[in-house]
Amino acid sequence: MNYILASLILLFTANLTAAPQSIFLFRHSEKLTGNDPHLTDAGKQRAQQLVSLLSKVQPTAVFSTDYNRTIETATPIAEHFNITIQSYDPRDLAAFKHTVLAQDGVVVIVGHSNTTPELAKLIAQIDVEKMPETEFNRYFILQSEAQGYQLSDMKMNF
Repeated sequence: MNYILASLILLFTANLTAAPQSIFLFRHSEKLTGNDPHLTDAGKQRAQQLVSLLSKVQPTAVFSTDYNRTIETATPIAEHFNITIQSYDPRDLAAFKHTVLAQDGVVVIVGHSNTTPELAKLIAQIDVEKMPETEFNRYFILQSEAQGYQLSDMKMNF
């Protein structure tokens, strides 16, 4: 009986502490036009540079929506860190938030100009300024703290 009780306590407390140390939220890189467009050459270059930006944090999970532009932005990160890209539904960010918060380590998420700030808002529980359709160099870092997640609104210098 004591073994079962100890196992349940351990399982319960492990679930309480499971949460990402940090979450990086990127909007996809520069895209071509059309339905489900691919990245431009500049977008491909920016996607490659994200690897350098993340090199010191060693991501443990990479999520992307199921669109060419987001997958192509996430692919260099996933390949460099040998991580499989996991797909998420951008139309159900509330449910996806729970998936993200169940992760450990450093989580990278690639989304869109409308979903990236919205997901940051849901996780940090603060208002986040919208992202214009023409902005590709802005991203968010959410750092775990005792009272929740601290949001940093960042700009890439490349």
